[in-house]
Amino acid sequence: MFWIFTAILFVIAVGFVLLPLWVRNRAESFVEDASRKNENIALFQERSDELENELASGNLDQAEFDVLIQEMQQSLLSDVSDEELPTKGKTKQEKKTATKSPAYNLSIPLLLCLLMPLVAYGLYSEWGFKNDVELMGLFQRTVNNQDNPQESQDLIISLGEVVQADDDRPWAWYFLAENFASIGMFNEAEIAYTQSAGRMEETPEKALVLGRVAMAKYILAEFTFTADILEVIDEARAINPNEISILQLIAADAEEREDFETAIEYWRLIIQSNPNSEQAQILRRSIAIAQQRLAGDGQDVAAGPTIEIDLSLAEGLELDGNLRVFVAVRNAAQEGLPPLAAIDLTVSDLPANIQLDNSYAVGPFNISSADTIFVSASVSFSGSATPSSGDYRSQTDNFSHNGKRAVISLEIVDRVP
Repeated sequence: MFWIFTAILFVIAVGFVLLPLWVRNRAESFVEDASRKNENIALFQERSDELENELASGNLDQAEFDVLIQEMQQSLLSDVSDEELPTKGKTKQEKKTATKSPAYNLSIPLLLCLLMPLVAYGLYSEWGFKNDVELMGLFQRTVNNQDNPQESQDLIISLGEVVQADDDRPWAWYFLAENFASIGMFNEAEIAYTQSAGRMEETPEKALVLGRVAMAKYILAEFTFTADILEVIDEARAINPNEISILQLIAADAEEREDFETAIEYWRLIIQSNPNSEQAQILRRSIAIAQQRLAGDGQDVAAGPTIEIDLSLAEGLELDGNLRVFVAVRNAAQEGLPPLAAIDLTVSDLPANIQLDNSYAVGPFNISSADTIFVSASVSFSGSATPSSGDYRSQTDNFSHNGKRAVISLEIVDRVP
């Protein structure tokens, strides 16, 4: 099927190149023929005028004039007929040139069109991922598999045959490992993940797979960090310091050891990768519980300031409930920087009580990094966090949080001009 589609696309591409050239050559030939005809007719008229002048001056009698005119008419008719039938009445060289010219004009583009797929297929076979594309069905079945052990076993057999036939296919190894892991065969999964990672370049994808290697090793080590696991973690973070699977593993281990300060640190890093996700909301609750545990043990939680916002629409303002609402805490002393903390919701969620703290940071700075802040809220018709004309937006005056809890009320009422 792959080759059929590529052949069809190749024929279409050749048509786009050769058809305009053929039409242009036909048009040029037509213009040249018309030009020659016009030149022959003009020469005939010029010579006829000269003969009439000769006749009027007595240098020719009527009989001679008629003979010459007839010869010129026959010559003109012959020339016009030869132009309409290009190969008739011409020498071999003229016939050859007339026949060769259009073909010659098309030969180079045609040759390039024929070479193009050969070069493309050659380069693709060298650098492309056709083999992985052909296996996409097996990969997609693995992704869609929902706790179906029989499906996982079937995929293990199919992908196992693939890697036995050609073991230099990292993604086949990866999805083989995923199926092993789904039925609890973590030893086999760890081996397959390692085989996959070892065949990858130093890219974020390799860091992701190394995260799976570390997780499988962690489970096999009965949820304790070993020197081998730490080595894999260091290798992954050298490629991508914010690889989520690695951060999750470190945070989970810290929580298991009740090292809540470390767990909070890594949970916040995970939250920053996608502050508005469902996972981020769960982790914020985990942070709050961990902070309560630390406070109960008499430790300094250092949670930082919390901004509690009672947000509502102005009375009488009716908007589509699906419109997005963006709420942000910003540094009052420096404009143009990313928000210190942000969250988004929809109009249907309003009125709402929102609490933003350092865990809602979306950039390199959090609320604690600024002494004076303000809060803004906007309803976006375009779905963008940047307000545009026609959106609704309101903001508070500047205020100092003093590292503590601040409670404010904000009503969305002003329309952006």
